[in-house]
Amino acid sequence: MRRSLLNAMTCLLLSPAVAQEFGGIPSSLKWKQVNSPNVKVIFPEGLDSSAKRVAAISDLLNARTAATIGRESRKISIVLQSETTVSNGYVQLAPWRSEFFLTPLQNSLRLGSLPWTDLLAIHEYRHVQQYMNFRQGLSKFAYVIAGQEGQLLANSAAIPDWFFEGDAVFQETLVTGQGRGRLPAFYNPFRTLWDAKRNYSYMKIRNGSFRHLIPDHYSLGYMLVSYGRETYGDDIWLKVTRDAAAFRPLFYPMQGAIKKHTGKDFRQFVNDAIGFYRNNSSYMATDERRMLTRPAEAYVRNYAFPRLAGDTAIALKATGREIPRFVMLNSDREKKLMVRDISLDDQFSFRKGKLVYASYRPDIRWGYRDYSDLRVIDLRSGKREWLTRRSKYFAPDLSHDGRSVAAVRVDPGGISSVDLLDLTTGLPQRSFSQGSISFQTYPRFSTDDRALFIPVRRSDGRMSILRWEVSTGLTDTLLPFTYQAIGYPVVAGDTLYFTAARQGQDILMAWDDKGKRLYEVLNSYAGIQQSAPREDGTILYSGLSAWGHMLYEARPDLHEVSAAEWLAGDPGDLYVRKALAGETQVNGLPPGDYPISKYGKAHGLFNFHSWRPYYDQPVWSLSLYGNNVLNTFNSTLGYQYNQNESSHRLDYSAVYSAWFPWIEGGVAYTMDRRFQGTQRTIYWNELNGNLGVSIPLNLTSGRLFTNLQVSSLFNVLRVMFNEKKNGGSIDNLNLNYLDNSVAFTLQTQKAEQQIYPRFAFTAYAGHRNSVNGPEAWQTFINTGLFLPGLMRTHSLVFNFSYQGRDTARNYQFSDNFAYSRGYPAANFPRMWKVGVNYHFPVLYPDRGIANLVYFLRVRANIFYDYTSLKSLRTGIVRPMRSAGTEIFFDTRWWNQQNVSFGIRYSRLFDTGLYTNPPDPNQWEFVLPINLIPR
Repeated sequence: MRRSLLNAMTCLLLSPAVAQEFGGIPSSLKWKQVNSPNVKVIFPEGLDSSAKRVAAISDLLNARTAATIGRESRKISIVLQSETTVSNGYVQLAPWRSEFFLTPLQNSLRLGSLPWTDLLAIHEYRHVQQYMNFRQGLSKFAYVIAGQEGQLLANSAAIPDWFFEGDAVFQETLVTGQGRGRLPAFYNPFRTLWDAKRNYSYMKIRNGSFRHLIPDHYSLGYMLVSYGRETYGDDIWLKVTRDAAAFRPLFYPMQGAIKKHTGKDFRQFVNDAIGFYRNNSSYMATDERRMLTRPAEAYVRNYAFPRLAGDTAIALKATGREIPRFVMLNSDREKKLMVRDISLDDQFSFRKGKLVYASYRPDIRWGYRDYSDLRVIDLRSGKREWLTRRSKYFAPDLSHDGRSVAAVRVDPGGISSVDLLDLTTGLPQRSFSQGSISFQTYPRFSTDDRALFIPVRRSDGRMSILRWEVSTGLTDTLLPFTYQAIGYPVVAGDTLYFTAARQGQDILMAWDDKGKRLYEVLNSYAGIQQSAPREDGTILYSGLSAWGHMLYEARPDLHEVSAAEWLAGDPGDLYVRKALAGETQVNGLPPGDYPISKYGKAHGLFNFHSWRPYYDQPVWSLSLYGNNVLNTFNSTLGYQYNQNESSHRLDYSAVYSAWFPWIEGGVAYTMDRRFQGTQRTIYWNELNGNLGVSIPLNLTSGRLFTNLQVSSLFNVLRVMFNEKKNGGSIDNLNLNYLDNSVAFTLQTQKAEQQIYPRFAFTAYAGHRNSVNGPEAWQTFINTGLFLPGLMRTHSLVFNFSYQGRDTARNYQFSDNFAYSRGYPAANFPRMWKVGVNYHFPVLYPDRGIANLVYFLRVRANIFYDYTSLKSLRTGIVRPMRSAGTEIFFDTRWWNQQNVSFGIRYSRLFDTGLYTNPPDPNQWEFVLPINLIPR
């Protein structure tokens, strides 16, 4: 059987949140830096205090928490990104750097209410500590062989991602008064499975499922890490990861190290840890609820933010087979309304027949600059309008009279305010901010629209709710500030309902604004979220179940809560009190006294961090890879030796992306090339060089991801024949040519079970032609059209390709044409191809083998290819037809690495084209292009 690569013409599946965005930093930003003994914080002008805070926390953690993971220390650069609305952060090992995206989440129940910069610094610096200490044994050898990329590959194979994230979440919880380990929502996915008596295997929990609700590796990791520290002491993971990173033992290093240091085999350790949490999670529920939406066993369904309009509810629905859309629910009936725009937040508001929500819109060029614009939909007419443009608004709420919108505006660096916008013009009418308040969330109008209720976070992470009188500007603090996270407020009459994370659960609370009293309303094992009080006294709400977020109704069970009782509800140390004892608090950490200096955009451009030796017969190669810290310069330096020709090649290529167009170029020099002819051997040296520009444009807006990239490269080719070795002179070849291309992608959003989006169009057109030299040209076009199949998870895909070239044969460009599947290449001057594919899922096994490979999905493709080959000399057109089936396996290897591979059978109908006809029955492996992360 022969190997073949995955067909490159597949639809680019985009996401609004893309880490490590090459060339994404706006060129207008000016950068500064703070240097401490352990970190270099690089930040845009105006974020001095945030940068100093990050440096101070990093230095404190390096001194106080290193003992539990290792004492190795290497300085890291941390880049603060202030222009994106994405809430994220990461540490990258190749190259050694980190990035913080500084826009906080509105939902305090999910990640907590700690200052966002503090949370990022605490969590991400634990990853820094991990990588600094995981260069041990074979991981260190991998570093010697391949640099930082080699260590990354070895660490990923030895230590699972659940440990990396679980250990970092533990650090959040250890050194603060909150952290995800104290948030009930963090455990709710596991609680729903326990409540439904679903005991999934470790491999299923680790690798996920296309069909079922599975907790993520953050919560799994925290449970395993915290249980280990609670049971075996604070140094347990220091000992385990030191052995695992060193690959002691060689096979299953993490499992073997856990057995060595706990005395339990890995399966028993996992079962004991999960059992420890399950047995200590017995909470009393006060609601006798009724599920209103129907669950599905074949896929997860999620309903969010029910909004009432009489007897009807409007909710946002997303499933494993459907992209997010608004639906109307009335009794047992459900009506689809319309698809929601691409968005980072599910929250929306509905009144007077209109919907308003925040829609994600990226900058056309700079990947780290994007916007959150308010979108208004009239459900009666179906008309969609933009209320704001190039803004950063979140959590909008429509006034009861339908004239205004209140929304949180987040400025660069995470500074927030609440703006009151005119619904007709989108212009701000009033604005609220308060110096003692760190962040505002979820503003809600009072019934008479005279006031706004605003859950707020203070700079120490404690939360309360403010009442802001719009006309006078006066504010009133309704509750004492505590670490109880608050979210999902909704107003009904004189009462403000909200969810609070208290006493180990997400409990529905109610504030009687007229009587100034606080009540507990409803309690559920897996939490009460996004409530909607009805006129008949019942509560409609979204609650997590083993089938996804379902809608429930229940009658309230009111219990008044005094101020003292409210204060006593602080989260406390859930489950692992011994492990969390004696924590180092960062709240009172004084601001660091660090000097500030300029940071040049050209600093450390080359920064070679990894090297990759490689052998692909007959070529031996060594490549060095470089990226600067700002990720605006990418370079590769390489050497190749061809053992068949005994030739040597040196090459260098680079891309600079800090300007509006990318500047890219490279040079390669090959020595001692040779060609063995029938009468003599030809020797020559070859020089290749190119320089050009590329402009990547992101045109995404509304419901469609749209990307366009235009590029033009000028290439120089010099072939210099060796007169002495050739035994005579041969004219040297000098060829200059242009390589121009356009790539375009348009696609809808994609649900999890969908193999491809329900609609997408991709196109690539390239033309290469000689300039001031011998005639040589080639044109290549490739397109793909993705349409719905018979079922929601099926895809009908059409491909069209064309390639034309000159017949002078002065120089022949590389062949990019995708021939009918199963056939070897046959380069003709004119070639056309049409392909028809029908992709569909076959099976969702959710099964693994020995913690090596886990099968998530088996899918199939039935295809037919027709290629037409035309000879200009004879005028003869030859067909190349094939049909067949592909079976693909979507898997995860080592419980971590996603790999899709398959088997293809092709039946060839036109084998007479070749002198030595191929077998009409062709079998091929379809393998991934590259498993090494780049």
